[in-house]
Amino acid sequence: MASIIAKVSKSLKGIHFPADKGKCVEYAKKNSAPDDVLDTLKHIPDEEYDSMAGVWHAVGQMKH
Repeated sequence: MASIIAKVSKSLKGIHFPADKGKCVEYAKKNSAPDDVLDTLKHIPDEEYDSMAGVWHAVGQMKH
């Protein structure tokens, strides 16, 4: 799981928070994120995140 969190972090580097799930997915696409990152972001809860830590928490709560 640590590697997916690292990949998510890299794919969202520079994003401005707050950001909702849709913004995270679109930002990752623009950064040419790998498919596993896009798939992970598409499955986080549909809410607004105040920081990267919030995204990490959502990813960490998912069952891999």
